[in-house]
Amino acid sequence: MSYKYFLGIQSYANADSGASLIRVNQKTKKIDYVCISEERLIRKKHPYTFPLNSIKYCLDYFDLKDLRKVDYLISDWIKIKRWHRSGPSYNYSEFDYFKEKFKFNEKKIIQIDHHLAHAASVFYTSKFKESAILIVDGIGSDLETTSFFKGIGKKITRVKKYREFGIGTAYASVTNHILNFGTGGEGKTMGLAPYGKKYKNKINIDIKFKDIETDFSKFIKRNPLSDILNQINSNLRVDPIKVPHKFCKNKNHLNKYFSGVAYDIQNAAEVSMVHLGKELYKTVKSKNLCLAGGVALNSVANKKLLDKSNFKNIFVFPACSDAGISFGAALWGAFNLIKGVRRNDLLFNNAYTGRNYSNTEVIKILKKFNINYSQKDNHEIAKHISNQKIIGRCVGRSEYGPRALGNRSILADARSKNMRDHLNLKVKHREIFRPFAPVILEEKNKEYFDLKQSSPFMLLVAKSYKSSKIPSAIHVDKTARVQTINQNQNSDLYHIVKNFYKITNVPVILNTSFNDAGEPIVETPLDAIICFIQTKLDYLILNDVIIDRKENQHLKLEILKKYREDNIKKYENLAKQKLLIKVNKSEFIRKKKYHDHKAIYYSIHNSKEKILNFLKQNKNKQIVFLGTNDHTFFLMKFLVKKFNTKNFRYFEFEKRNDFFENRKTISLKKIKKIDALKKYDYVVISSFEYQSSIKNKIKNIINNKKIFEIYDTSSRSIIDSYYIKNIYTKKKLLMNGPKTKIV
Repeated sequence: MSYKYFLGIQSYANADSGASLIRVNQKTKKIDYVCISEERLIRKKHPYTFPLNSIKYCLDYFDLKDLRKVDYLISDWIKIKRWHRSGPSYNYSEFDYFKEKFKFNEKKIIQIDHHLAHAASVFYTSKFKESAILIVDGIGSDLETTSFFKGIGKKITRVKKYREFGIGTAYASVTNHILNFGTGGEGKTMGLAPYGKKYKNKINIDIKFKDIETDFSKFIKRNPLSDILNQINSNLRVDPIKVPHKFCKNKNHLNKYFSGVAYDIQNAAEVSMVHLGKELYKTVKSKNLCLAGGVALNSVANKKLLDKSNFKNIFVFPACSDAGISFGAALWGAFNLIKGVRRNDLLFNNAYTGRNYSNTEVIKILKKFNINYSQKDNHEIAKHISNQKIIGRCVGRSEYGPRALGNRSILADARSKNMRDHLNLKVKHREIFRPFAPVILEEKNKEYFDLKQSSPFMLLVAKSYKSSKIPSAIHVDKTARVQTINQNQNSDLYHIVKNFYKITNVPVILNTSFNDAGEPIVETPLDAIICFIQTKLDYLILNDVIIDRKENQHLKLEILKKYREDNIKKYENLAKQKLLIKVNKSEFIRKKKYHDHKAIYYSIHNSKEKILNFLKQNKNKQIVFLGTNDHTFFLMKFLVKKFNTKNFRYFEFEKRNDFFENRKTISLKKIKKIDALKKYDYVVISSFEYQSSIKNKIKNIINNKKIFEIYDTSSRSIIDSYYIKNIYTKKKLLMNGPKTKIV
């Protein structure tokens, strides 16, 4: 039988590293797939590593010995559209090195826009024949933050895009630089937000809305916010927030300032998403909405968007963050590089995309460690839950994305008032304010929640009509991130909830991800056994068997962890042999030194060299520097020494500064009316922060060929270049922002 294979991975080191492999039957066109995140396999959260283990996992799923059967590798791009060193100012990592050693013909690598990969992931997996598509995240290709697409049949067309100052970057900035939640902590911010509703006047989050633009430029700085410089020296790390703020060092998040800030940025997210929903509907008049990108994990904002826009139906991809990029890229390949593939050739009825661990594999590991077990019975499991027992469930294929949807879940009784605090403090060892989700029989959904449609992936938050009945699955604001369940999606889980309903007359069970704090969700039966012991659960379900803690007191956590660690190393070594040309540590160190030196130069000097070369080529031309006062001032500080400035003029942009409050005196003749730009040979945009918005303002006044932009997506501003004399400085970079109070 003849198949076509499409491998999807990301093009750069990312916290959500992973791989997807799609197989298309050449005769029937039926599509099969497997997807996995690297963190699940190496047991390290947000690893930023090349997805060697994930790629091997996908190949093994289809019994492929190596990469030779893969027809195309589809990937995204981030700063520059190229396969190697797409982010030229980033530090050279093992990710870059492994890409160079990857045993795959680079002529068969296709790169598509980051947001197009997101759009493909959500539209192709939806049931909609046509749909408006909204992608909102922190940063994509060419600094894009927001995109409007339209999908019809197999065709996805971009309608509009916005770059640089979107809600995704603003939300992440607050999460990291005020609340100190770290990578992937945006969900914590969302959970903290309702506790801060009663507090006023925390920080000034200034937003300007216009069409697709959600402009946070008065609140946050533009990218790049991270590069090799801050990897070398934290004093050169950019504080992206422009307004004075505090920093939560001591984890006192329920302090009124920090919970208030969480409320403020969450409110900004909700207002932004509602605005974008309304604007998208005006542009693409469809009753259907597909939603993806990291901001789409904000299930509260998703529901507000649906309620306050004219869309009737919404579909949010379960792995809507960057974890889903690999699947979207591979799907795009399957639908666009093969003739005859139809939308209904892809069945996506649930989010279970991992491999299946057989009962034979389960029993083998149980016998190896002398673990006592018995056959599971769903009525007995429901009875255990109704008696306040806490159960881990590792069954079938694992879920795709950050939400546990039953197959890698911890289940408990939502009726118990004390269960939420007990799970947070004693079981999952995490912040007390973190909420849990209800999994509810789909047919009972409308009785308990303000939801007009199903919510199979926990990506809609709704008010509860019966919060007093299920207090531990309800947040402080009487809402819940709902998971509806039916027999087609997960028959076994459905029957557990159904049995619980028969026993208690409540069709809801508390569901949370099967992991301990700081760990990825479990993937293998062995992971589940280790987490079962570590979190002190009462029972563990592994496929068709159940394990009782009381009957397995002999288990030693250290022995199990050591066995797993050895297996992970063996698996990775096999992956290296299968996927890479021979790697060499000394070669990597040599390449790292070379590329890191280039990245440092690019970060600091690229923009300076760019403007100098431009002016040398046009030394007799009449040139206007258009930008902010402070940035133009610093630009002139080194240009006056190299050029005769008599042909230079200056037009000030909106009486605004990039960084400094005090205005500087610029010794150039000033143009007072913007229409006068037409008279000059070139306009140089001297502002760093507002380069894009300035270009948009003047594009109807002056020919685009006469506009020169100093900055690209990767280099720092000339003001940074002016102040960075020593990359190992012990002084904080002046441009790091307002004074931050550590609390």
